[in-house]
Amino acid sequence: MIMREKVAEKFYIEDHAVLYGLLVKNAIEIFGEAGKESSKNGTILYAKERGIRMAMRALADGQELTPNNYMIYGEWIDYKKVSKAEIKSISPEYRTNSLVCGWCDAWKKHDLMEYGKIYCTWIDKNLVKGFNSNNELEIDSILSHGGECCAFHWVGAKFNDMEDLKKMREVKSSKAYYVLKDFLYHTAHVLSAMSRQYFMDFGVAEANKIIEKSLKEYEEKFGVEKKEALVEEGKLNFLAI
Repeated sequence: MIMREKVAEKFYIEDHAVLYGLLVKNAIEIFGEAGKESSKNGTILYAKERGIRMAMRALADGQELTPNNYMIYGEWIDYKKVSKAEIKSISPEYRTNSLVCGWCDAWKKHDLMEYGKIYCTWIDKNLVKGFNSNNELEIDSILSHGGECCAFHWVGAKFNDMEDLKKMREVKSSKAYYVLKDFLYHTAHVLSAMSRQYFMDFGVAEANKIIEKSLKEYEEKFGVEKKEALVEEGKLNFLAI
């Protein structure tokens, strides 16, 4: 456990973004359009599994799966502040703009932006659907697609005033010790979900060509210790809370 926590401290948004980008890049290079389609479906699988975990925690707390509670049960915060966002409105519905994105910056740095676009297209709406299939998120623009920001319209979510929003954030903070997961966990979940989708679409032997090449390229960028930690963490059951 001590060793796991020590290496986990070295993981952040860049690891998550780059591993995803490498998987998609190699899926497309090896399998073409089929690899792109499989990557899309793997992204949806990953997103919905994250949303399902959030829902499971909310229900375990006796909470309803409302748009406002979705905010509370999100599994990460950007404590290093590599991304920047602004609130556009809190009522009648909550709207936010993401102005700077750590994922986009990582994809630019590693020449993976084209593959990151798939993530941005499918991730957030399916996170919301995983939490509650009746909830909606509307996205008016996306940074990785050339937009000035990622404009999120959280349908059904609202706050009476800034004090109400502050209270929500305080509730979220009080649950952080069991809701938030570190980026070793999240990056390993990307590896797990995408791998499972590739296995289903291409079979284990062929899918392993994507996975092994991606892990090798990840190791070249971030080192063997982090690669090995990812592989070990990837054995977890990501639908367990």
